[in-house]
Amino acid sequence: MFRWNETGTTLEFALTEQVLRTRHEITPAEERARKRYWEHTRRDGSGRFPNIPEYDYTPTGNLAIQVRHSPSRTWNDTPKTQLEQRLGSVAGGILALAQEKHAREQEDARRKEAHRLATARFEFLTKRRANEAERFKQVEASATDWERAARLRAFADAAEVAAKLAGELSVEQMEWLAWVRAKADWLDPLIQISDPILDAPEPKRPNYW
Repeated sequence: MFRWNETGTTLEFALTEQVLRTRHEITPAEERARKRYWEHTRRDGSGRFPNIPEYDYTPTGNLAIQVRHSPSRTWNDTPKTQLEQRLGSVAGGILALAQEKHAREQEDARRKEAHRLATARFEFLTKRRANEAERFKQVEASATDWERAARLRAFADAAEVAAKLAGELSVEQMEWLAWVRAKADWLDPLIQISDPILDAPEPKRPNYW
């Protein structure tokens, strides 16, 4: 593993040797082992099948240095030059890859930060808009309740005037007018009072047992 200390960028590379793969030819010893296996299997089932490879791998002496992941690159032995004779250029190539990866990481970090900021701003604006809409909805509801309360008071005043003109303002009517005006005050958002009946908890239906 190679670390570019100035930036903390990390590159992984491996030193490998090329091998030649050929189909394995069974040796006399392996052939005898295979025959013993079949003899034991027919006799008492105690035989163990010999581990005979399918391929043989022969080292070639050709070395390679490979930088893994992105960006990636491989340096090999060539017919004219061995890899160890080019270690200076290989080191320079690795440093160039580290610089390229560092630039990509910086760009990725910049994009992630820009996306984070854009997401945060979107969430802020969305929440602010929702809060503003809710506040306006509450104001509209309060204005509607205020208008309803004003209508109730005007209705109570008109009913009282009509009863007085008719000479029929009884105790029951006065109690009813007081009830209407109390409901108007309860409905008015500018007056903070509660209604002993309408603000009480909703009755629960009794269970049958």
